[in-house]
Amino acid sequence: MNQKQKLNLPNILTFIRLLLVPVVIILVMANILKWDKNFIVGNDNSSFNITITMLLAGIVFMIASFTDFLDGYLARKNNQVTDFGKFFDPIADKLLVNATLILFASNIAIIPVWITLILILRDIFVDFIRMILSSKNITLSAGIFGKLKTIFQMIGLSLLFFISSYTISDIKIWQEQLVLIPMYIAVAFSMYSGLDYFLKARKNLF
Repeated sequence: MNQKQKLNLPNILTFIRLLLVPVVIILVMANILKWDKNFIVGNDNSSFNITITMLLAGIVFMIASFTDFLDGYLARKNNQVTDFGKFFDPIADKLLVNATLILFASNIAIIPVWITLILILRDIFVDFIRMILSSKNITLSAGIFGKLKTIFQMIGLSLLFFISSYTISDIKIWQEQLVLIPMYIAVAFSMYSGLDYFLKARKNLF
């Protein structure tokens, strides 16, 4: 791989996404530790107040998520797929999503822990299969259901950034469940795509 390949636009976008991961984490942690308690966006009497750090974290997360789509699209369109992109693109994605899932489940508690566990364990399971196939020089591309899982996961998490800091004292259970619908859909696609990937790979696994 030459220097020109390393510095192409898709790889730059992947590198930017890696840099944005700690930014998201720091902003969410600032909200958790109440560093921004005096910086609220919205009227005091509004049901939809949000801290400035969570607002910024949500914006940064959406930008990072968009680079995930954009770098893959540009790499395929312009034939700029490189070893750097193949290696660091999935790492950047997992760091961004898994860190957010863990923070939301453990500290903010807006996502049920079981959702975080299923999504993370599914990715570990699929990565383990890919590692075995790779050792046999076999490549099995992700199916449409895995891509749908990613889409709904990104949409669901993006929404939760703006919901998690709302000062709604009388929020109803159905409202909480309504907000989590994209995450429930992501879990369904996650489980199905994981099983589908295993069934497609099993002949080469055993």
